[in-house]
Amino acid sequence: MKIAIFIFVCIFVVNVTWAEENAEIQAQTDLSSEIQTQTDLLLVFSTVKEMQFGLEKRIIFPFLQGTNPMTANNNITLKIGAEVTPISIDILADTIWTPIAFFKLSLGSQVGSGWNYDMFGSRMNGMGLYRYRELENPQERANGSGFDGAVWKVHFGATLQFDLAAIFPGDWNHFVMKFENFLNYQNYTKARGDEQWYFKADDGINQNTFGYYFSGFLGYQMPIFLDMAGIQFESSLPFYNPQSGKSLTNRQPEMFYSLVTDFKFSNHFNFMVISQLSNRLKHPVTIDYERQWKKYRVLFICSWHLEGAS
Repeated sequence: MKIAIFIFVCIFVVNVTWAEENAEIQAQTDLSSEIQTQTDLLLVFSTVKEMQFGLEKRIIFPFLQGTNPMTANNNITLKIGAEVTPISIDILADTIWTPIAFFKLSLGSQVGSGWNYDMFGSRMNGMGLYRYRELENPQERANGSGFDGAVWKVHFGATLQFDLAAIFPGDWNHFVMKFENFLNYQNYTKARGDEQWYFKADDGINQNTFGYYFSGFLGYQMPIFLDMAGIQFESSLPFYNPQSGKSLTNRQPEMFYSLVTDFKFSNHFNFMVISQLSNRLKHPVTIDYERQWKKYRVLFICSWHLEGAS
C-alpha cells in the first residue's frame, strides 16, 4: 500500500511540474495560449440537515495543444480546494489531464478531520470508530472525539464526455453525456483491521479499503435561465463486505438516481437542485442484505464564480 501511495504522489508531482514548464514555453511562443485561473465559492445544503461551505481554485495549463478541434483545448488542470461542515474540514487536491476533447484522466487526494457536535439536543458525529457490536443504542455507538485522527483518500479515474454541439454547432445543440470511473482508497488513521468507522455523520460502514465509483450523466444545456437539465446515475462499491468486514463476496453497492437542474442567474452565480432516490442496504450494519428504495434527499448547491466566469 505504501508503494501505491508513493507512486500516486510521484505521478502527481511530475504532472504538475511538467504542466508548469510546458505552460511557460507555450506562453513565450504563443500569446494566445495563456494560463487560466478560476475560483468558485460553494454553499451546499440539503433536506437531510446537511450544510457545507467550499472554496475551489482551478489553474489551467495549456498542454500538448494541437490545431484540430479534438486537441485545440488540451490542458492540465490543477484543482485545490477546501470543504468545511459543522462537524468536519477537508483539504482537496486534483490533477486532471485532458489529452483529447472527449477524454480525461485524473489523480487526486483528500485529507480531513472531524469533531462531534450537539445541536438542539441532537448529536452529530464527525469522526470516530463505530462500535455497533457492543451497544444497542445507535446514538451511543460512535466512539470518537474532536480531531481524533485523520481521514485521507486517494483516487485515480477516467472520464468520457461528449457534446453533440461539437459535431453540430449551435446554442440549442448541447446534448451532453458524461461517464466517470474512479478507483479509490480511503483510510482512517485510528482504525485497524476490520474496524468500521464513521465520518461526517454517515452510517458508519466505512473501512480502510479500496473501492470503485461510477457516475453517468445525460443532460441538455440551453442558452436560457434554465442552463442545464439532466439525469444522473451513481454507484459506489466498496471492496469488502460491510457486514463481516472481511469477505470480498456479497458486495453491496450503494446506488443513487438523480434529477439535476441548474439555473444560471448570471455569469457569476448558479443555483443547482438535485433530487435523489437511493437504493441501499436497509440495515447496513447487520447481516440482513435486504435492499430498499428510498427518497434520499434534495440537494441545493449555490455557486459563486469569483474568478474566470464566462
